[in-house]
Parts: sequence; C-alpha cells; structure tokens
Amino acid sequence: MMGEISVDIRYIDAVKWQQDTGCSFSLTSDIDVWRIDIEANLPLIPRFLPLLEPDEIKRAGRYYQEKDRQRFIVSRAVLRIILSRYMHQAATDIRFGIGPNKKPFLANFSGEISYNISHSDKWALIAVSKTTVGVDTEKIDPTFAYADILPDHFSKEEISYVEQQQSHQRFCLLWTRKEATTKLTGQGLDERLKSIPSLSDKHLIANDIINSSKDIALASFEFDASNLATVAYEVNGYSELKFWDIDLTSI
Repeated sequence: MMGEISVDIRYIDAVKWQQDTGCSFSLTSDIDVWRIDIEANLPLIPRFLPLLEPDEIKRAGRYYQEKDRQRFIVSRAVLRIILSRYMHQAATDIRFGIGPNKKPFLANFSGEISYNISHSDKWALIAVSKTTVGVDTEKIDPTFAYADILPDHFSKEEISYVEQQQSHQRFCLLWTRKEATTKLTGQGLDERLKSIPSLSDKHLIANDIINSSKDIALASFEFDASNLATVAYEVNGYSELKFWDIDLTSI
C-alpha cells in the first residue's frame, strides 16, 4: 500500500573523529561511521593480503591502475577488521554475499547488522549499524561536466541550487546524498533518481519512490577540502552518529 515517508537531510559543519579505543563495537540504535586514510595504510598491505579470500585477491588484480588495486585491498581488509570486532569472529571467517541491486550483506552472521562502504580519492568510508545504512563519498572534480547530468537526475530546485555558486562542490554534495539513499534502499541508480530529494530539509516522499517503508535521515560532511560524504540511515527512535578513526598498526 502506497504511503509517505520522511527524509530528513542535514549538513554537519564540524565532525569530531574519535579514536577506536573509545568504541564499544556493540550494535545499538547508533550509527558508527569509520574513515580510513588509504594512503596512510599502504605500508600495511602485506599484512592485509592474508585477510582476503582468493576471489577478493583476484578482484584486486583485475584493476588496471595500481592505486585502484591498492585502494581495494586496503578498504576490503579494513572492512573485514572492523566487522570482525562487531561480530566477535576472525576477520578471515567473514563471508560476504550480494543481494538485490548488488547490495552486500554478511552471509554467515545471523545477528542484526548492516554495513555499507564507499571509497574515493584517498578515503574509504564505512558505516555500521543495527538498521540499514548507505554511504557515499566523492571527490570534488572541478573539470567534471556535471551540467550534462543535471536534467535527467535532478529536480528544478536542485538544479537552481547547484547553479547558484560553487557548482562543482554543490553538485558533488547532492550526488552523494542521492547515491547514499539508493545504497541504503538497494534500489540502484534508476529513473527515480530525479525524484529522490537531496536538498537540506525535511521532505515527505512517496515510499514507492524511495523504496522504503521507514523514515530515513541523511547527514553530509566534509572529509577535507576536496572530498564530501553522506551517510543515510533508517530512523529508529533516537539515533546518534558517531565518527571513528581506527589504528591498524597493531594488526
């Protein structure tokens, strides 16, 4: 039955990143958001490789660019390390599955846990929660021909917002929001993308557009001057976003 859901979108001006020693690694109503500096962890690749399954190593080898191969290895291994702490099992024992629209899930865990990962430039972003989450991070590319994408994927109000000023940055911000929403719902980038809201506000949207029966919230923030990110999550009572850095030198 068709109904409406609320989509609450906001921008966080200043994110406080905490060390992983303060994280309980317990699944509550909160959403844990992890950032990984890919470049800083490149020296640890020899330690990361034994954590991956043979098919993951093959996937890494199919990347043409060395930097893309390294980014996959680091982000995949760190994903295993982070999830292993919530699941209380070895990182090498984790098995991934692929659901509808290529949405990943944990194939050998019966508990309530949702995760999503995105990477761009030097950063990887991972969100872990008891309820469904989606994340996206994008690098602001001042040479990208964003205008070619606007008519088919953005509303008139969104186009006006992008074209007012700082157009590449604003396009990037709104795109991370649409992408994070579709990754949360598992609907993919289809013809409904234009109707998925991305401006900061509280929106009421038909749930057949958003492909969800639950209210959702989005929080956007800046990694650095060149990279933006958005976390999308189902609203389940009071949920707090917690932002974490992880020390991987001791693995």
